[in-house]
Amino acid sequence: MATATTMRNGSDTDWRSDASIAYALLRLTFGVNIGMRGLMRVVRGTDGFTAFLLKQFEVTYLPPAMITPFGHVLPWVELALGVLLIVGLWTRPALILGALMMTSLTFGTMLIGTDFYLALLQLTYAGFWFLLLVLRSWNGLSLDAMMAGKRST
Repeated sequence: MATATTMRNGSDTDWRSDASIAYALLRLTFGVNIGMRGLMRVVRGTDGFTAFLLKQFEVTYLPPAMITPFGHVLPWVELALGVLLIVGLWTRPALILGALMMTSLTFGTMLIGTDFYLALLQLTYAGFWFLLLVLRSWNGLSLDAMMAGKRST
């Protein structure tokens, strides 16, 4: 039988532990952030976002044929990753894909070479992808844990 102390300070993998609750809150907040970025771009139309990217990348050697599909797909990827993080489903693959997405965005920002504040912000996002992945053993409040039977009552 779990006591209040055990629920607060028990095993970090117990869904009632402070670590699991804190992880769930960070995963939820980050998922809302990423998912809403994608949702707003989808709702506003991916054509507008793609046009913005094409204008930004005019100063680079990347051809529009590479930028256009990226601009149309990225918002959907952000939306999907956000939803997966919010519910805690397929968390590991979502975090790996999200980190790779951030790598590609950072590459583009550095290729343009004019907005180092954006590059710093992207590095901050990369840090959160890293933290969520490395601390994934605390993912006790999630669909992943529930489907694996790890969530005890």
